[in-house]
Amino acid sequence: MLRNEDYRSKKIIFVSSCLLNTNNKVRGLARYPGMCKEVFDTLNKYGLGINQMQCPETLYLGINRWYHTKNLYDCHGFRTFCRGLAEQVVTYMEEYVRAGYQTVGILTCDGSPTCGITITSWDDRWGGAPADLEYNDAIIEGEGVYIEELKKAIVDRGLEVPPIYGLAIDDESVDMEKILADYEEFIKLVCE
Repeated sequence: MLRNEDYRSKKIIFVSSCLLNTNNKVRGLARYPGMCKEVFDTLNKYGLGINQMQCPETLYLGINRWYHTKNLYDCHGFRTFCRGLAEQVVTYMEEYVRAGYQTVGILTCDGSPTCGITITSWDDRWGGAPADLEYNDAIIEGEGVYIEELKKAIVDRGLEVPPIYGLAIDDESVDMEKILADYEEFIKLVCE
């Protein structure tokens, strides 16, 4: 082994905060007590380093926020806030590239109004006084606000957008074993 070399894989994955710490989720959506252990067991199995992305929703509105859909977050102030957080992530990515490391992917929470990658939420009835609306009725195809800003920030810095995968773990109608099996296939693919 060369001097100052060690056993690091030099492979990194960026992970949404709520997958590492369910306490950042809006109340009522957590399917596990602290972190989704199976998700991290898989990352460990493939020797991936984890960089936690900040939760824009928690930092912007706090832990006790109401449920929001993308249309409530889709405003200049929140987008600017998300872009600032995204710029920090891209700085990490740039530094990893300079050191010869690889960002193999980004892992998000699909269905989130901020971090969704294939599904997010939108409902024009949301807004004003809190109402008893069903979140699953608001799920639509599309990306969350933070993911849109993150992808723009990556491109603006001249980097390639790594593969992004969303775990739809908030949707109790989807079998958790299927979610985890599909996810492991994604990790296996990006690590090849």
